[in-house]
Amino acid sequence: MRLYTSLLVCVALIVLSVSVVAAQSTRPLDGKWEGTIAQGQATGSREVRQSPQSLVAVAISTASDGTYGGKWLDTSAKRIGEIADIGEITIDGDAIRIDVPSHGVWEGTLSSDGLTLVGEWRQGGKTTPLVLRRTGNANEPVKFDSSSRATRGPLQR
Repeated sequence: MRLYTSLLVCVALIVLSVSVVAAQSTRPLDGKWEGTIAQGQATGSREVRQSPQSLVAVAISTASDGTYGGKWLDTSAKRIGEIADIGEITIDGDAIRIDVPSHGVWEGTLSSDGLTLVGEWRQGGKTTPLVLRRTGNANEPVKFDSSSRATRGPLQR
């Protein structure tokens, strides 16, 4: 009986240790993230012009149930000033997926230092590279102001 109890305690401690290490290695996504995305390739009669860039600003927060949510702002000409709710954020190992219903999906990975999300934005059959850099801490609320630039302050529309 003592052997069984000792074995059970050892197994419980191993399971607890593994879960603590896994929880510590997970880097939170909470905070303000910004990047730029090409709006499309503009072409002239004989030359290829530089693709115009638009700012993408993302505010991510953790709900009381541990799931992530937030707001997504793309300042491209089509959606200027439009702030969309993030639907679901899923994390599978290093892979992260941010779903923005009726807009698109971002898929990529979080850097080892937790400061950069490297991936691609998929929208309407088109895939564009999009790197998001953390520009605000998790405890700093985010405000999207009227000029469509992300700034510090309360999250507002």
